[in-house]
Amino acid sequence: MAHQMDPALIREIRAIPGNEACVDCASLNPQWATVSYGTLICLECSGQHRSLGVHISYVRSVTMDSWKDKEIQLMRCGGNKKMRDFFDRRGVPNNHRISAKYNTPDAGWYRDKLKAEVEGRPAPPEPAKQAMPANAHRGDPNGKERLEGESDNEYIARQTKLRDEAKARMAAKFGGGGMQGLGSDA
Repeated sequence: MAHQMDPALIREIRAIPGNEACVDCASLNPQWATVSYGTLICLECSGQHRSLGVHISYVRSVTMDSWKDKEIQLMRCGGNKKMRDFFDRRGVPNNHRISAKYNTPDAGWYRDKLKAEVEGRPAPPEPAKQAMPANAHRGDPNGKERLEGESDNEYIARQTKLRDEAKARMAAKFGGGGMQGLGSDA
């Protein structure tokens, strides 16, 4: 049966080690989850996870979506630190693109292992360790992810510039008042 997560359950899941920040970009207080990995993610990373397809990453809102009991069990068995530790041990760096990290044999094994754990089955054998491709590092200058070697000030300046450019495009398209919809500053 599917139901909303009650506040006590949300607190329980947030208290799992590492779940105070997005597993992929470390943004605080993530509001989304990739049930497939039992981890919490931020809104921006949730969009990238959704683009991977539900067979790779099944994404739910912690507060807005209904949850099945099995999905909640996956979240209880998972945790951001647990997955991050596994990725670190297997040589899957956190500074790689989401699409590169989650389309690896290691990510597939972790997903299958977590599901087996919840279902009470033995975990599948770990895949042979493989090196990540050199071109898997973050490198989209128009994306939210920090570029390789980018300092905090450079990252903030680039994100501010992207935001300002987006505001200018919106003003050009919809006029100086923007869209003036729900949640707008107007």
